Amino acid sequence: MFRKQLALWVCCLLGIVACVSTPSDRYVRQLTPELMLQEKLEQQLAVLAADEAVRQQLNLAMKFRTQICQRCHGVDGHSRNGRCPNLAGQNPAYLVQQLEHFSDGQRQDFQMQSMVRKMTDADKVAVAIYFSSMSPYPTATKKDDQAVKGQAIFHIKCAQCHGKQGQGQYGYPRLAGQLPGYISMMLHEFRKPNSRRRITIMREIASILSEAEIKLLAAYISTME
Repeated sequence: MFRKQLALWVCCLLGIVACVSTPSDRYVRQLTPELMLQEKLEQQLAVLAADEAVRQQLNLAMKFRTQICQRCHGVDGHSRNGRCPNLAGQNPAYLVQQLEHFSDGQRQDFQMQSMVRKMTDADKVAVAIYFSSMSPYPTATKKDDQAVKGQAIFHIKCAQCHGKQGQGQYGYPRLAGQLPGYISMMLHEFRKPNSRRRITIMREIASILSEAEIKLLAAYISTME
């Protein structure tokens, strides 16, 4: 399963680089830490895909080095706290992007910023790969009426960026299997005028969702695999 995920993430990363590359991007590449970090991730994923021993060594080392992360995000990458996201199976391109945003202040959270401030680029890449290699699973096992109704909303409002199966693509996060409480909390956060999450497209989408639609979306996303 991990090899399949690796192939998917490498394709996603190639898509990111293709999207941001222009004939004059050589100068931009020298100045954009986020793009450089994505390229380092791509290189490391290629190494792991080619060498099983290196992948096992990385997983063993990160099992101990991410213990502080596990307190909020779970030993298996599945949060036991509704205010923290599941990271298992998350798009590594998205994870390194968010770690960089915590580092440079684009994303505000005292605890995360305190931890990321001490991390090198290699640390960010390793953490992203480690959690992305974990097996995701849905937080709700049954689709009730709310989930069925939420499915229609998801395909209209969310699938274009997050994928039809909610598994994340390019630089967008995996949503499938997230805790309903976390999905609801973040959609409400995006709606705030002074939100800590400054993502224009998400603010636009969240602002037109009703409270009922948010509940339906959260119910459906939690059942996605």
